[in-house]
Amino acid sequence: MDYEKYELGTVSLLSGEKLDSAFLIYKTYGKLNKSKDNVVVLPTFYTGSHQRNEGFFGIGRAIDPEKHFVVSINMFGNGFS
Repeated sequence: MDYEKYELGTVSLLSGEKLDSAFLIYKTYGKLNKSKDNVVVLPTFYTGSHQRNEGFFGIGRAIDPEKHFVVSINMFGNGFS
């Protein structure tokens, strides 16, 4: 598995309905620094995944996993979350 799973439990929706056993799949790249100020949250786009987000960052680019701690979160309904 190349990702992590965060269990949300039961989530209340705006409609009043409840989503039981909800979870988010995410992947991290790089390391969190001591001051914890190098985080970049990169949510996925519709039909995207953490794997497809990998094209948006890289060594020597604006978002660089050697400098930043990138958290790529899969949106609900994309096949992972």
